[in-house]
Amino acid sequence: MGKDIWVGLGESVITPKENLQMHGFGKSQVATGTHDDLHSRCMIVKDNNGNTVVLLVISVVEIEKRELADRMRNAVSKVVKIPKESVMLSCTHTHSGPNLTEAPDTYINFLLDQISKSAERAVNDLSLARIGVSTGVQLEVGRNRRRLLYGGMHPDPQLVVIKIEDISGKLRGVLFNYGCHPATLDWRNTLYSEDWPYYAIRGIKEEIGNDAWVCFLQGAQGDINTGYDSRLSAIGVYMPVRDFPYIKYKGKQMSQSVLEILQNIQTEHSLTVDVISQYHELPLRSTFPVTLEEAEQNVIIAEQNLTAIERRLEYKGSRTLDRYRVDFYSAQQTLELARLFYSGKFSKSESTEIQVMRIGSIVFFSLPGEIFSEIGLAVKKQSPYPHTMGVGLANGYNAYMPTREEFIEGDYEVDGSKYCPETGDVFIQATLGVIKELKLREDKL
Repeated sequence: MGKDIWVGLGESVITPKENLQMHGFGKSQVATGTHDDLHSRCMIVKDNNGNTVVLLVISVVEIEKRELADRMRNAVSKVVKIPKESVMLSCTHTHSGPNLTEAPDTYINFLLDQISKSAERAVNDLSLARIGVSTGVQLEVGRNRRRLLYGGMHPDPQLVVIKIEDISGKLRGVLFNYGCHPATLDWRNTLYSEDWPYYAIRGIKEEIGNDAWVCFLQGAQGDINTGYDSRLSAIGVYMPVRDFPYIKYKGKQMSQSVLEILQNIQTEHSLTVDVISQYHELPLRSTFPVTLEEAEQNVIIAEQNLTAIERRLEYKGSRTLDRYRVDFYSAQQTLELARLFYSGKFSKSESTEIQVMRIGSIVFFSLPGEIFSEIGLAVKKQSPYPHTMGVGLANGYNAYMPTREEFIEGDYEVDGSKYCPETGDVFIQATLGVIKELKLREDKL
């Protein structure tokens, strides 16, 4: 028996029909309309042995409730007739979509129906196919937002492009993987949007045809955005790069890079697929940098300092005032986590799904939340597979996962994380263990 593969591609619109509370910023507002539709995009890959895997990507910021993520994966597994563990679910992380935690049941039911519909369309689209992959570097779209004063270079600017053709070589679809927040539009925006990936996908389709299936697959983006300070974003500071013209510019940069890589990709049809899903314990904080009393006092001091500077008219609208506002926000954020930590509700570790999916020599590994790019890069570098990519905000949302080195720096992503400095290293080794187990199984074929 040969090793031919079948691929099915499906898509459906998940834009709410009503104006719901948006999600992603502390000041996120209720939507007032739609700039561009949100989607559920589904790719099914099946080999000659009947092994089947599914990538499901939805345009929302995150799925906080694990139960809802399981409902989504179960909806797809029911349609495709495979175990839930063979479905990898990812969120694009757009900050211009609905808050699923606060959304009414009517929208959640609509969302589940539309996810099922995208899977049904992919099942109906299943046909013999060819797949190829190549990589390039995209230095401009994503920036390390924690190191903007040092140039903000993306630690992992790799752009992975997967090309899907029919058996005769006609292009059917494109999937591209890159780590970067689609959160350029700030809290002032009240229109549903996929952010810069919308323009990237549109630009790609303008060249290859609107009938083609095109999907953005999020990577390790915890410390990466399009070039603005996350702390200033958290306090709602106006920045002129947070608008539609800028995301159009960023989307064009991405589409040009994808198209450049795409034209040189060679495809093949003799492939096998496999997937492993395991649960591993990831350590949580066992110590906290300040006592609860110190955290409370730091909030009082930061508020007093802010009040004092606000009274001085010469600082109105200044960057200096913004820094005091950031200090007050950071103190509040630390106090919030300190209260949780000292409440005794913190366990020593958290059981976390690590899922690894293989399509030929292409490997996808799940990132359980907003993982720093350096952590994803470490897995890539040590993987036995030439094309290994992290899939961001996969199978439910956990938290920011900073590197060990970044804990000493503190700030927005670290101060709000439940993880400890060792968590990233534990995650890297656990993921590599699953990848190597997958490689051993392939070697036995």
